[in-house]
Amino acid sequence: MIALYALTDRTTSNRHATAGRVAMSVDGAPGVPDLDRARMDEMVEAERADPEETLAEVAYSTELGLAMAEDAKRVSSGSLSSESFWATYDEQARAEFGAEYTETPNPAVDKGGSCQTIDEPAADQLSCSVDSMDAVAEQIETPEEGDVRWGMVIDLQKCVGCDSCTVACKAENRTPPGVTYNVVMEEEHGEFPNTTRTNIPRPCMQCEKPSCVQVCPVSATYKMENGIVNIDYDRCIGCRYCMIACPYGARYLDFGGSYEDEVMGAGEVTSPEYGVDRGAREEGESPMANARKCSFCYHRLGRGEEPACVETCIGDARNFGDLNDPDSEVSRMADSTRATQLKEHTGNDPNVYYLK
Repeated sequence: MIALYALTDRTTSNRHATAGRVAMSVDGAPGVPDLDRARMDEMVEAERADPEETLAEVAYSTELGLAMAEDAKRVSSGSLSSESFWATYDEQARAEFGAEYTETPNPAVDKGGSCQTIDEPAADQLSCSVDSMDAVAEQIETPEEGDVRWGMVIDLQKCVGCDSCTVACKAENRTPPGVTYNVVMEEEHGEFPNTTRTNIPRPCMQCEKPSCVQVCPVSATYKMENGIVNIDYDRCIGCRYCMIACPYGARYLDFGGSYEDEVMGAGEVTSPEYGVDRGAREEGESPMANARKCSFCYHRLGRGEEPACVETCIGDARNFGDLNDPDSEVSRMADSTRATQLKEHTGNDPNVYYLK
C-alpha cells in the first residue's frame, strides 16, 4: 500500500518527448539512446524548484538567501574563497539568525578533507564560533570506516525506469508527501513506434564540495569524512537556503504531511534516518519543518547493508562501495571512460557517477 502511494507522490514530472531521428547507443542497441551530457544537465535543471518560490513563505530573508546560495556555488566552483564568503555575509547573517549563527562554526567546503571550517585567524574577525564541523557531527556514532569514501555508480544503459528505487527509498526512510529522495527523470526520444527513453535516477550527489554545506548559516548540514553529507535535524531552522544552493534539486522541506488518509498508522512508524529514534511524527518536532535529503541510507551502512535503492534495483543499474579503494567495483566503474558526473562544471564534484 505504501508503495502504491509512493509512486503517486513522485515529484518527477520531467517526461519530455523529443521528435526527430532516434538516437542509439554506442553498441547500436534498440531502445537505448546515446546520452548527451549537456542534455542530462538540462534535465536536472528542469527538475529543480524555482528558488524565489522556494523561499517565498520562509520567515527569513529571501534576498539574503538568494545571494548566499549563488555565492555558495561560487565557493564550490573555486571562484570565491570561503573566507570571502563569510566576510561578505557575516554581519547580515548575525542580524538575520542571531545566536543560532554566532554559536556555530562557519563551514568552508573549499578546504577539503576533514578541515571544513575557516581557520581561526579568519574566524576571529567574524561573529562565528571557532570550532570544527567534527564538533557539529559528534553526536552521531560513526562506525570504524578508515579512509572509506562512499560513492554510487549508476549504469544508465541498465536503468529501465521502473521506479523501484523511488518506492524502496520512501518505504525505507518513511518520507512524507512531498519528500522523495530518489527521483527518476525521464525523457522520450523519437516518434512511435521508433522511440527510445532516457532514464536518469537522481539521489543526493553527496558532493565533495557541497554548496548546501557552505550556505547553511547554522551548520546544520555537514560533510562527514566518509563523503556522506548529513543533516542535523535538531540544529536545522528550516531556512531552505540549502535547498536553493543545491545544483541538483536534491533537497526537500518536510511540511509535516502524512499518508494517514491512505495508510492507517503511517505516522506511527519511526524513520530510521541517521540511526536516531525520533518516535512517531509530531507537530513541531523534527524532522518536520526541516530540510531533508538522501543520506545513502547511512543507518543501513552501519549494519553492513547497502542503501535500499541499490538493494532493490531490478536491473542492477546501481552500484555502491568505497571510491577510495582502487580494487572496488565502484572505483573501477567511476574511472571508466563511460563515467560522467552531472553538472561537472559546478565544481561540486559529486560522489555519484553515471555510466553512459
